Amino acid sequence: MDLAMVEWFQSLRSTGLDAFFGFITEFGGDLVFLVIGTLLFWLYDKRFGYRFMTIFLFTLGINDVLKNFIRRPRPFAAGGEATSIGEETYGYAMPSAHASNAGVTAFVLNERFGGIKKWMTPLFFTMAGLVMLSRVYLGQHYLSDVIAGFILAAMVYYGIRYFTPKIKFSYGRVVSIGLAILLIYMLVFGFAHGAMEIAPESFRNLYIAFGSVLGLTVGHVIEVKYVGYSERAPWFIQGLKYGIGLIVALVLQEGLKVVLPYSEANEMMNVVLDSVRYFILTLWLSLGALATFKGLFKKYQT
Repeated sequence: MDLAMVEWFQSLRSTGLDAFFGFITEFGGDLVFLVIGTLLFWLYDKRFGYRFMTIFLFTLGINDVLKNFIRRPRPFAAGGEATSIGEETYGYAMPSAHASNAGVTAFVLNERFGGIKKWMTPLFFTMAGLVMLSRVYLGQHYLSDVIAGFILAAMVYYGIRYFTPKIKFSYGRVVSIGLAILLIYMLVFGFAHGAMEIAPESFRNLYIAFGSVLGLTVGHVIEVKYVGYSERAPWFIQGLKYGIGLIVALVLQEGLKVVLPYSEANEMMNVVLDSVRYFILTLWLSLGALATFKGLFKKYQT
């Protein structure tokens, strides 16, 4: 039934739909997360930006854990008529990370902006739905994969938003518990992936999520205590800040690949180094960039 659904979607295939869903699927990817997260963190509200990014990353890490226990092959590898439209996605299928990413983005943004205009809530969740459909159309996921991914996003979001206040947990404690849980599974997969017959690449996002949340948290705590950055500034200064911050982020992301001792012979070490690389990158996003902006544009802050 699941495979038949993918095949039916692909029976509608056209050049226009290939381009449309190929574009839409990027709204569940890393680049859109980076753009939204940095806009919120640097230019709107650093505390809300931190909240958005950490919830997103925790969901990404949990998604990777579930994938590697369920181990469901992707539709294009199922032996039917379904094919991969575009580049084949690595790793396992259930739950869909793109669906989780798009779901978390919709839930968190709707929390802050959904009440401003009536059309915002439908927009956020329509985009999430289109990302989910894109993964099925492109042959990367079954319909049940994307539904599971969206449900995971809802569980993480509502678990943090509604249940933690009831048990009187601060958000800092939630982050600490979340990091501990990710670390446990990192150790499980890191030491047992050979016996479990799991390729390190398939749990790469788990390591990236841990390093990123740790970097964001260390940077955010230090920044709030010692830097005191103000997000508000004239529009032209905002543009300068964003341009500088993003350029440095991209240089770090790519430059650290050269500096750190990556090796084709040790895939597990490469996954660990990815965690280190993203720790450094997010330390820039949450601390280095904000301290730089304050130093360069202090007189323009409002």
